Amino acid sequence: MGMALMKEGCMMRDMYERMPIGRLREIARESHADHDPEATRIFVSRVLDMEVERRTWFAHENLGFQPFSSTAKLGEHPGGGTAAADPLAIAYDRGIRVHAAHEEARQFLAYAKLKARALLAALIQAAKTDRRVTGPWGKSYDQIAADLGPYAQRLGFSPGIMSGKTMVCFDTIEHEMGWLRKVESKHIVPLFRNGQSIKDAAKHARVQLLLLAGFAG
Repeated sequence: MGMALMKEGCMMRDMYERMPIGRLREIARESHADHDPEATRIFVSRVLDMEVERRTWFAHENLGFQPFSSTAKLGEHPGGGTAAADPLAIAYDRGIRVHAAHEEARQFLAYAKLKARALLAALIQAAKTDRRVTGPWGKSYDQIAADLGPYAQRLGFSPGIMSGKTMVCFDTIEHEMGWLRKVESKHIVPLFRNGQSIKDAAKHARVQLLLLAGFAG
């Protein structure tokens, strides 16, 4: 019985991963008659996967690197473990750089209105969990947090987000003669303190997206 349920669950996940993103978004809503929480989770993962693709491989026109596995059209699931890029591989062959599904994903994320920090963290996590990941994205979360600039740029964020926040502190110094002097000092608080802070921000962003996907009309 347990094996049968597990097999059924795998079949459902595979179906959701191959389903057109618009149809999947409908089933992701809790109000839908065929709603399945797994559909909501897969929808959010696919949206983030496709946004990473749009912002990197497609938007930047990285020559010499295809946005899909060389075996994508043989049934292998490219991307973050989903089949979201299968039709994108075909579209790419036809010279269509940005598939309509990418635009649907972009519009959903725009509708979510995540703070830039949360969106950046979620996209970093999506890029890292792509099983084809190599090069810079293969570095640890701590390494990425310590050198955030190039990663934010690859994902299309403006330089302003990379500098973190400037905090101003005021210290009062008492002079030996009895008078007080206020001293102002500034220091930069990094956008992500370490790798764990990226993971925490990404988790928070995913929760927001799951809630929106489940209840959005």
